[in-house]
Amino acid sequence: MLIKRRTRVVVETRQVWAISRQGMPDRYWCSACAREVRMITPEEAATILRLSPRIIYSWIEAAKVHYTEQPEGLLLVCLDSLPAN
Repeated sequence: MLIKRRTRVVVETRQVWAISRQGMPDRYWCSACAREVRMITPEEAATILRLSPRIIYSWIEAAKVHYTEQPEGLLLVCLDSLPAN
């Protein structure tokens, strides 16, 4: 009698991103969340989500993500408003 065996292999991976900016605050006020949150640049968001920065900018224009523009012109995206990857 022939016995068939099946083996199922499940691989889970996790990624940790460390974003460090010298001389910049770690948290900013998000008016949509009404609290201080971590904010990142659209380019950093694109890297994390493996998307084009153009997509992140289109989300900003369509108000699909929370963002703030700093007085010096720096555009930042609320990390909590980004879709889960």
